[in-house]
Amino acid sequence: MGKLKILVTADFHGVSAAEHNLRKLLERDYDCVLLIGDLTNFGPIDVAESLLDLVRESGVPALSVPGNCDPKDILQVLDRYEVNLHGKCRKVGDVSFMGLGGSNITPFKTPFELTEAEILEELAALQCEDNYRWVLVTHAPPHNTKLDELESGAHVGSKSLRKFVEDKQPLALACGHVHEARAVEKLGRTVMVNPGPISKGYAAEIEIPPDERVRVELIEV
Repeated sequence: MGKLKILVTADFHGVSAAEHNLRKLLERDYDCVLLIGDLTNFGPIDVAESLLDLVRESGVPALSVPGNCDPKDILQVLDRYEVNLHGKCRKVGDVSFMGLGGSNITPFKTPFELTEAEILEELAALQCEDNYRWVLVTHAPPHNTKLDELESGAHVGSKSLRKFVEDKQPLALACGHVHEARAVEKLGRTVMVNPGPISKGYAAEIEIPPDERVRVELIEV
């Protein structure tokens, strides 16, 4: 088993600064890059294509899930670029990744929202050969953590996702969605990170060494 160094990015929202920041980060040395949703801000699709072209040119393997602000037809684009992790299990090196895009229900009626029952059903359907050395990638954060806390103190993450993490205990979880909840936290053995929006120059690194003592660091451009 080797070491895997992962760049974690989220919440682009079609902002030109986000593409610039991603370009700068990809100049560093990574084995994989995660693009965790809201590549666009309610579209258009070509905004996502521009980001994915940039990643393809870098040569760094990429995986992506859609965010709640992405139109659902973005899945066709992610499939075309062979980076789609939504409802799938894929491997980079000897680490497995499972993903779920969209978010739990919000007050804003965004394009890609799921009920808690749908989230639980989608997560339960995910299957990976490796039940130990794996990472979960979701746009929504788990409920009642540092990763889903608004400035008001309210927690808006998914309760179904939290239950899944508690039960299945991946090595790491990477999420986004709640911009102000940039943080690292543990839930059991699972190290969880919300990198904050890359549109503001925020990202994170996850390093998975052979001994599986996961290291997570919040970084900035």
